[in-house]
Order: sequence, then C-alpha cells, then structure tokens
Amino acid sequence: MNDELLAKRSQERDLMLAVAAGDRRAFTALHERFRPLVERYVRHQLNDPSQVEEVVQDVFLEIWLIAERYDPRHSVIAWVRTIAQRRAIDRVRKSRADRDRDLRIGARDHEVVDHSATERAESVLDRAALRRAVAELPPRQREAVVLRHLVGLSGPELATELGVPVGTAKTRARDGVIALRRVMVPEPA
Repeated sequence: MNDELLAKRSQERDLMLAVAAGDRRAFTALHERFRPLVERYVRHQLNDPSQVEEVVQDVFLEIWLIAERYDPRHSVIAWVRTIAQRRAIDRVRKSRADRDRDLRIGARDHEVVDHSATERAESVLDRAALRRAVAELPPRQREAVVLRHLVGLSGPELATELGVPVGTAKTRARDGVIALRRVMVPEPA
C-alpha cells in the first residue's frame, strides 16, 4: 500500500476510535466522510429512496451505539460497510415479509363472488317479475340479496352493514338467491 492510503486509513481509524470514546465532533466527521459510501451501497440493495434514507440513518445510529466494538486491527470502511450490508439485508427481508404477509392477507380476504345468478336475474325480460320475486323474499333475505348482488357489497361489507357475522350475512344472501332462482327459473317439467 502506498503512504497516502496508509495515512488515510490511519486517520479513519483514529476518527473511529474517537467516536468510540463518545466524541460527537468525530462522529460528525465520520458521518460526512462515509455517508456517500453508505448511501451508494444501500441504494444498490434497495430501490425505494425513502427506505434508503431510513437505512442510512439506521446505519449511522448503529455505528454511534456500537462504536466501542470496533476493532482497530480492521479497516473502518469494511466495518461500516458490514453494518450497512446487514441493515440493507434486514430491510429487504422485512419488505419481503411485509409484502408476503399482505399477499397472504389479501388472498385470504379475497372472496370470489358468483355474479352468475345476478346476471341471469338482470337478463330476465320481465323485470316486473323479478321485482315481485324480490318483494316476496323474507325481509332479511331481501336486504341481503339487494346489498350483496345489486349494490355489490362483499361478504365482510355485507356483514358490517347488516350487523351480523359474515357467515350469517352470506347465508342470507345465498338463501335469497336460491329462492329467487326457484321463482325466476322454473324447474323443467
């Protein structure tokens, strides 16, 4: 190694040892010296600029908090980069876990709604017959059918609107559609 590089590494090591001793000015100098390097490194790991900024802040907070663990036999740049790498990897893992959790929750909460009964009912030429059939439904079924299939509420939304458990709301709507089918689409003779 050339003398200039050895001098630079020695200065960095002295700066890090001063940070380990609690010197705030040394920390400010260290931050100014290594922030561009940490930002570039973290930006390669993460795409979201706001996450990059948060991780960079986390890296320097961790450096301040664990500076006494720095081993002067090692390069400051390697030590800082290791902290940045761990923090970036942690953020990537957290983002993936959050996304996977959101997908699982979304898949769990996603409900396939069979609109075929509604579509058949809407295509019936005699809308008056449909109105009469809906009017003949018991009030709880009528309300559930109208909200579910005409307004388009999901099962959980329907349950909230009716003030009943989701299963009860779905059952009322299903039973109402079954009753409508019997009236609107007579069984073949």
